[in-house]
Amino acid sequence: MSDDPLYTRLCEEYGCEYPIVSFAHTRDVAAAVSNAGGIGMLGASTHTVEEMQNDIRWIKEQVGDKPFGVDITIPSSYVRGNLEELEAQIPQQHREFMDALMRDNNIPEPTTPGPWGTQRLRGLADTRRKLEIMMEEQIPIFASGLGSPAFILDEMHDAGVKVWGLIGMARQAQRELDAGLDLLIAQGQDSAGHTGRIGTFSIVPEVAELARQHDTPILAAGGITTGQHVVAAIVLGAVGVWTGTIWQATHESATEMWAKQKLLDAKAQDAWVNEADDGKRNRAVRNRFKEAWEQPDAPPYLPMPLQGLLVGKIKQAAEDHKLYDWISPPAGQGVGFIRELKPARQVVMDMVEEAYDALERLQLGEAIGT
Repeated sequence: MSDDPLYTRLCEEYGCEYPIVSFAHTRDVAAAVSNAGGIGMLGASTHTVEEMQNDIRWIKEQVGDKPFGVDITIPSSYVRGNLEELEAQIPQQHREFMDALMRDNNIPEPTTPGPWGTQRLRGLADTRRKLEIMMEEQIPIFASGLGSPAFILDEMHDAGVKVWGLIGMARQAQRELDAGLDLLIAQGQDSAGHTGRIGTFSIVPEVAELARQHDTPILAAGGITTGQHVVAAIVLGAVGVWTGTIWQATHESATEMWAKQKLLDAKAQDAWVNEADDGKRNRAVRNRFKEAWEQPDAPPYLPMPLQGLLVGKIKQAAEDHKLYDWISPPAGQGVGFIRELKPARQVVMDMVEEAYDALERLQLGEAIGT
């Protein structure tokens, strides 16, 4: 083991230089982070099968033998059925609420043809084929961003693929540890996108203690944006960090400029969580759409994927007509530390430098952040 505190078990076992894992939907970000010494993870839940396969092959060409991975969600609890069957399950009061929301706020009809809000539904239908492609392409790492991947573990291992699982509760961690996953990501509710209810500083040490009994490494996730966060994660028992929000504010990210600006302008309190987007807890920069679902006259959230189908029209209309106060990018509570757009490589280097600075202050007996 190296004397370098940032050269952790993650670096030893996966061949990265720094214990930083990036999650982003843009292949250019994943490749840039892997080439900078971290591990780039491609978020492919809403990719088509063809898009995901093309992106995997492109990343492999860019990074060579450096580690990278692909993340998709495999939710265990969602309403099943084809589009027509699912549409029939949406209550009339919910449709009336959405119609009134568009009418009262003068939101015009989408210009993009429907059906709207079907990305998640399509992603669920494509899950098995996506898993097969990961094995065929022999990617280094598969991460399940939502739901347990235990059912596919043996097949993935036979294909030479390491399997990671994101969890938000100790009981989920215990199940996946017992199943034999290669690594767990302990994700606190500080995180962007789908998130649980337990804070990062609570879930990470709890899962670390469980993982030690299985000799399984864990990553910390949720609001992690700076090198100080990296050091804190290692102190809490993690071998590295899983990061997301910050990569949207990079030059390589396909995130649109209006959304990048929202990230630059946002503070921690603007990273708002509710179930309005797709029926599961989801954190993003606060906007009028999220606020509308917290008003007294709003109906209850519907389960995935019904909620996404219900709200697909208004969200598509907001995009088509550039109503940016009604939509916003996912954002964790570390968003307030994002102050400028940078190349992804620079983000990695800055986090590493901040981490070493924090370690040096600790050695000098100074408090981090002073």
